[in-house]
Amino acid sequence: MVSTVVKDSKDWVSGKWQNRMVQLSVYAGVMFYVVANPAVFKFMESLLPKRLTRMNQLIVHAVLFAVLMYVGTTMFLDPVMSQLGLR
Repeated sequence: MVSTVVKDSKDWVSGKWQNRMVQLSVYAGVMFYVVANPAVFKFMESLLPKRLTRMNQLIVHAVLFAVLMYVGTTMFLDPVMSQLGLR
């Protein structure tokens, strides 16, 4: 019974993981967690000029997120998925 549930769950996850939208959504979630983390905001505050407002800092993080999504998808996610035969 338990082994059947585990096998069925594994097959379901494996089937869903082949969907490009699922791959990108999971990757975007991880990148958002990293970029929107309060520790990252605090670190960036120490690097950025003091006159930068919170709203401008949010814009910087949005641009950073977009760049990380593009670079990470093309240089990391796509090659890994190709190597695994999932793309």
